[in-house]
Amino acid sequence: MAPRPSSGELWGLHLMPPRILVDCCLPNGMMVSLECLRETPLISIKQQLFTEARKYPLQHLLQEESCYIFVGVTQEAEREEFYDETRRLCDLRLFHPILKVIEPLGNREEKILNREIGFAIGMPVCEFEMMKDPEIQDFRRSILSVCREAMEEREGGGAHSQALYVYPPNVESSPQLPQHIYCKLDKGRLIVTIWVIVSPSNSKQKYTLKVSHDSLPEQLIAESIRKKSRSMHLSPQQLRLCVQEYQGQYILKVCGCDEYLLEKYPLSQYKYIRSCITVGRLPHLMLVSKDSLYSQLPASGFVTPSYSRRTPQPSPCPGGGDGSPPRSLWAFNTLLRVRLLCATYVNVNIRDIDKIYVRTGIYHGGEPLCDNVNTQRVPCSNPRWNEWLTYDIYLSDLPRSARLCLSICSVKGRKGAKEEHCPLAWGNVNLFDYQDILVSGKVALSLWPVPHGLEDLLNPIGVAGSNPNKETPCVELEFSWFNQTVVFPDEQQIEEHANWTISRELGYNYCHGLSSRLACDSSVSAGDAEQLRSLCSRDPLYELSEQEKDFLWRHRHYCVNIPESLPKLLLSVKWNSRDEVSQMYCLLKDWPLMEPESALELLDCNFPDPMVREFALRCLVQGLTDDKLSQYLLQLVQVLKYEMYLDNPLARFLIKKALTNQRIGHFFFWHLKSEMHNKTVSRRFGLLLEAFCRACGMYLKHLNRQVEAMDKLVNLTDTLKQEKKDETQKTQMKFLVEHMSRPDYMEALQGFVSPLNPVHQLGNLRLEECRIMSSAKRPLWLNWENPDIMSELLFTNNEIIFKNGDDLRQDMLTLQIIKIMENIWQNQGLDLRMLPYGCLSIGDCVGLIEVVKNSFTIMQIQCKGGLKGALQFNSNTLHHWIKDKNRGEAYDRAIDLFTRSCAGYCVATFILGIGDRHNSNIMVKENGQLFHIDFGHFLDHKKKKFGYKRERVPFVLTQDFLIVISKGVQESTKTKEFMRFQEMCYKAYLAIRQHASLFINLFSLLLGCGMPELQSFDDIAYLRKTLALEPAGGAGVFHQTDERCSSRRLEHQDGLDLPHHQTHAQRALIYTHC
Repeated sequence: MAPRPSSGELWGLHLMPPRILVDCCLPNGMMVSLECLRETPLISIKQQLFTEARKYPLQHLLQEESCYIFVGVTQEAEREEFYDETRRLCDLRLFHPILKVIEPLGNREEKILNREIGFAIGMPVCEFEMMKDPEIQDFRRSILSVCREAMEEREGGGAHSQALYVYPPNVESSPQLPQHIYCKLDKGRLIVTIWVIVSPSNSKQKYTLKVSHDSLPEQLIAESIRKKSRSMHLSPQQLRLCVQEYQGQYILKVCGCDEYLLEKYPLSQYKYIRSCITVGRLPHLMLVSKDSLYSQLPASGFVTPSYSRRTPQPSPCPGGGDGSPPRSLWAFNTLLRVRLLCATYVNVNIRDIDKIYVRTGIYHGGEPLCDNVNTQRVPCSNPRWNEWLTYDIYLSDLPRSARLCLSICSVKGRKGAKEEHCPLAWGNVNLFDYQDILVSGKVALSLWPVPHGLEDLLNPIGVAGSNPNKETPCVELEFSWFNQTVVFPDEQQIEEHANWTISRELGYNYCHGLSSRLACDSSVSAGDAEQLRSLCSRDPLYELSEQEKDFLWRHRHYCVNIPESLPKLLLSVKWNSRDEVSQMYCLLKDWPLMEPESALELLDCNFPDPMVREFALRCLVQGLTDDKLSQYLLQLVQVLKYEMYLDNPLARFLIKKALTNQRIGHFFFWHLKSEMHNKTVSRRFGLLLEAFCRACGMYLKHLNRQVEAMDKLVNLTDTLKQEKKDETQKTQMKFLVEHMSRPDYMEALQGFVSPLNPVHQLGNLRLEECRIMSSAKRPLWLNWENPDIMSELLFTNNEIIFKNGDDLRQDMLTLQIIKIMENIWQNQGLDLRMLPYGCLSIGDCVGLIEVVKNSFTIMQIQCKGGLKGALQFNSNTLHHWIKDKNRGEAYDRAIDLFTRSCAGYCVATFILGIGDRHNSNIMVKENGQLFHIDFGHFLDHKKKKFGYKRERVPFVLTQDFLIVISKGVQESTKTKEFMRFQEMCYKAYLAIRQHASLFINLFSLLLGCGMPELQSFDDIAYLRKTLALEPAGGAGVFHQTDERCSSRRLEHQDGLDLPHHQTHAQRALIYTHC
């Protein structure tokens, strides 16, 4: 099931020719050819067609043109009916310019919605209809209950609850204002400007108010009414009645964007207000009539799809074919056996490969439950085995999430040389289906190609199930047959077995051989309790020894008193023992809820068990605010890949949240949409997108406007890269302006919601400000007007870089982590003024980047200092530039801002191992704020030259920076300003080290997303090194101090950097660090 291919406007063409011949088939059998402009709408083509048809024979057989619609074959080889006749010819994505005229049949409304959903998600909805998998059809029906529940919730409170869905409050998780931010207020009071638009002249009036920072929006509205009424000379009684009458009729809107203060949160909890306090900017709010806002809310509705009303296909009954009841898995005391029959479509070079075999294993997550078993080696041509493989695990000991993992492997060897084993294709099969039934009988498994970076022969954490591409290698398997359906035990059986196991253990005499692991201590000594807490405080990557696992399991009942010990205890369970698994399930029922940040760990690939993941979801539902959910949404979407089945608590939770909070829904859509090209998840993500789009209301039209605009830009940049790559910059710019000036481009690229931030509207395109950037992928620098009536109070224009050809997921992750670091620092009283600008991956190597206003690269600033400054490393240039931009008191503020942001980025880049740092990807704003861009290398995956790492220092701190920090003093490291900078770095490092487990978890949850530099836990282990988490290292407090001391030895790196110098113009001098 492939997603919609990005082949352009017509098959094989990125852009359709300006004029094109369209063949139109009429119902009376006539074929009419029309010459049409590429941007002609269907309504015009229909009018032209019927005018021409009257000149042909049999024209009397035609009805009125309004009785017909066009139908065509799209590039996905799908027949599509075109109900929206405003669509342009170039936007139909036809396989060939042929249109047929038909009378529409069936439910018109549902067909139109299905087309809109298919366009949004990038694949026709009818593909789901054609899938015969009962799990898919059951999921499509069952998830509709979540959609209906979400719609009832957002409409239950009338217009106000609908407004909360469309404009959810953008608030911090905690109402508490950090002390360092509170100190910026005047005795806790906040100055706010309130604007009023006076009809009918649309003149603007403003009122400046001073209120307590913890005032509610309605209190600020009341204060605004009082101030506005002063000129009316009302009595106190009249004023009180006036406030009562009008206070409830208005709401507050942030000037310049679609953000409202709709809920009763303290003013300083709203992110816009808090950011204004932090940076010392005056908040600007506008009074808006509630009625006018409510009247603009889009109509909501839910079209029940026809498939939900069909009788579901009978699925395998939970019993035998003769109606006999199902048998419990635990009734079988035989070893697991699987028969390998044969393989097809195995394409190898027989001259290079001696023989092939199939490697198999039974896994729980990434942990083998028994030894792997290989088939016999056979010749590559027509491989057949017909071989039963027996595994050292009883059927009754199989855990719920057990899976068979296999791969076809090649063997290559020469006499006297070591054999080379290489995986050719891999696949996984869940041993239990979504109805808890043990798999049996014959199975044909189409395999997946080996991913880049896979070091092992098996891929146990990869997707389970068949590759939809049936031309890949396929293995035919046979599982044991049973007379009755075999199901995993129910909750009652598990609890009974756990109780029996416990009583049996208690009844044993230790001297008769009961191992210390099985023994359950009735009491815990103070020393053991301390050891337990020490073990449980280890970071998520700490590998437990067998002795430590036994110790944890022996004290499993005490661990309930330490909720955060659950991940370590689960890793201590022997998942190939039903005795231990059943006891763990019983413990889990009474386990106290964990903090949501700790519960995230239970969603990674090490914890596949459905009951464990359901517990993790309970923790998230209980403790995760919408703000925190937005922070971790990137990871939560990715770990859907680790869910065994389509219908799971995490999917339902995310769908529900996405349908009750439009901001969350916006990014939920794009995080799923951006991976629809990945066949391993396109089916799962496509089904989730379909459910979301069915219930998101009118926002689907906004999403489709965004998708249409992005598709236009993809086609345009594909043409620039492939067909115009050898043209001059001037010729390329002429091509860009000509195409973007065409009606279809102007219509698609103007007046839509920004994918980067749904509260920002992109108005008219400022073509004169758009340009093609010079890098190889030809990114576009685009500039839109801000159409908000108060835009001058926020920003008048919105600049975005569109990139086609670069994978921005690593940038997204890095910026997300920096944003979380900033939140931690702010909450701990450290104002390091990080700048995690907007970045969003929207497809296969396609994405958007926010342009930070009034900012320049260090390279650009050095070049402003003249040739000497750029090529001879004049270290004073940056300081002179900041001083020139900030006169008087502003200079001290700019130096302070530079110092704080430089400290933050030094610590962040050091911890994350961000590489390829040079003066073209470090930028400074005119107000002195420093920030980094382009995060193509992290976790110490740094660029190499002739096999050596070009960067051998932890982070960048140049003499330029030190001179700025010390306000122009050349001997900068001896100044009190530098000592203050060091102290900031030290405190910032320790603050992040306290949250080390959170950052390790956030990276671990993304192991399945396929980032080149995030392939395994070994990559993430770099964080353990930078955060000094090794137990042997111990004194982490001194780790940063030792690193900082090395800055006294400032060693120039000129020679090594010279070749890179020429590509990036001028490389900053890198010193060891602060």
